[in-house]
Amino acid sequence: MKSVYIASTHGSGGKTTLSVGLCLAFRRRGLRAGYFKPVGTLPARSGDLVVDEDAAFVGELLGLQDALGDLCPVVLDEDAVHDVLSGPQVDAMSRVEEAFARVSADKDVVVCEGLGEIWQGRFLRTSGTEVVRRLDLRTVLVAKYAGARLLDDIFYVKDALKTNFLGVIFNMVPESRLDVVRDEYAAFLAKSGVANYGIVAANNRLSAVSVDEIVAALGGTYVSGEQYGARPAETYMIGAMSPEHALRYFQLTPNKVVLVGGDRAEIILAALDTPTVAVVMTGNYVPSATVLSRGEEAGVALVSVESDTVTAADGLRRLFGRLRVSERGKIDLINGIIDQCVDVERLVGDLQHG
Repeated sequence: MKSVYIASTHGSGGKTTLSVGLCLAFRRRGLRAGYFKPVGTLPARSGDLVVDEDAAFVGELLGLQDALGDLCPVVLDEDAVHDVLSGPQVDAMSRVEEAFARVSADKDVVVCEGLGEIWQGRFLRTSGTEVVRRLDLRTVLVAKYAGARLLDDIFYVKDALKTNFLGVIFNMVPESRLDVVRDEYAAFLAKSGVANYGIVAANNRLSAVSVDEIVAALGGTYVSGEQYGARPAETYMIGAMSPEHALRYFQLTPNKVVLVGGDRAEIILAALDTPTVAVVMTGNYVPSATVLSRGEEAGVALVSVESDTVTAADGLRRLFGRLRVSERGKIDLINGIIDQCVDVERLVGDLQHG
């Protein structure tokens, strides 16, 4: 049985979620399924070892016994990039091949999670295209909905991978576009031999992040409302508009965290008048008594961070763009999505037939 590479043409497209879900689905079908991430971009320290944070997280989540260094053998931290750019010979692909051999030795199938974009890692000769060919993997593209332009992305990957390419899983599709993707996009691709393994609707519950996690990730402190730290936020909005437009803008999205300059009291008050989970105030400002009182009345956490709005926004973007499973309910949700939306039996059959 061939192993499968989960590719993407966009960052934060749902690769980790689907990789975890497929591993669990394969296991439910009696297969010994493993996980592998050839190249990682989220360095973290585990003793003296530099590991990829997401790979370590998935390894723990799935109860894998593989060495952390094998789950993700190439981690692009500053030292690794310096070695490549300054001239020393770095044979990253050999490390990938050797680690994959160890991870796959006792497995029926390995789910390999790619980088954010299939051409990333080219300067190390470990792009998704090169890894797929060297390890002889079959590839499923996670196609994050982006309108008709994603058809170009799919054909680009198909042309690049040729016989190693199997098909797509459409992901994060708005409810209003599900029929179009099923009846038009998938049918069009089928004529070119691109299999459709599933269509997954957008689901903000998967990317929800608790207020406590936001505070920890941004290095913030609670000004008030610490008792609401366990509440999940499904998305974030940036309060960079004029006060007269703020209320209408914030009313569009419930279950959100609002990021705003700490000195913009009118914007903060507008956010507090709409369904908001938390307000993150940049610049380390101390809010006025009016803001504090309104936050307490609304039952909304007020959080202060030292960083500027651009830096804090980048932190939120990274936070909401990654799978975070802090409760059993999310695992159950992932299992349900895979069972209902992904044709796992067809994928297993295609991998068994090479």
